[in-house]
Amino acid sequence: MRTFLLLVAMVAWLGGCAIIHEPAPSEPGVANSSAWQVRQNTLDQFSNWSLQGRVATGQLLGWTGNLSWREQAPRFDVRLAGPLGAGGMRAHGTLDRVTIDTDDGKHFVTDDPDALVEQTLGWSFPLEPLSYWARGLPAPGGYDEISVDEAGRLRSLTQAGWTVSYLDYTRPSGAPTALPERIVLDNGDTRIRLVVDRWFDLKATSGAATDAGHQN
Repeated sequence: MRTFLLLVAMVAWLGGCAIIHEPAPSEPGVANSSAWQVRQNTLDQFSNWSLQGRVATGQLLGWTGNLSWREQAPRFDVRLAGPLGAGGMRAHGTLDRVTIDTDDGKHFVTDDPDALVEQTLGWSFPLEPLSYWARGLPAPGGYDEISVDEAGRLRSLTQAGWTVSYLDYTRPSGAPTALPERIVLDNGDTRIRLVVDRWFDLKATSGAATDAGHQN
């Protein structure tokens, strides 16, 4: 009888062990690894999204204008328009083949969009990684430093020669999680302030996870 009870206790103990979930691995700069993991999974599901906002650079003779970004992965359509619609450009396509149209009627096709965008604008605009940074995610590949708060929101990131700081978040109507509202990007030569006025067309693939609660 005693042996039988020991066997029953062992089976129950093993069964209990089977449902134990390992915690998300900790990472320097990440205050809550589980919340960060959930948030990344949520944002990774968004293949369709759009935003409208404003961009200003910090140079002495800086540039200010409007930004329109529409993404239906893997395709995107980005427009920068200066005052009265001048001094900007349009970049569209996929990151493997980007078409850039300038205000003066020039037309380029490239597989290195960031270099051509800088040549077109006269200042750096990190088109390729900004597709991820705008949503509050690191771009693919390694990064140097990261800071994530208790709610799983990215607060700062150093990647690809840029330091990206997230000053404010907002919870757009219908969005499953908070999205960046004010971002500052700095690579030492160019400082860009991005204010998102509106997020829209937020569509996730099926099975997307959602954050618990309302984050601002």
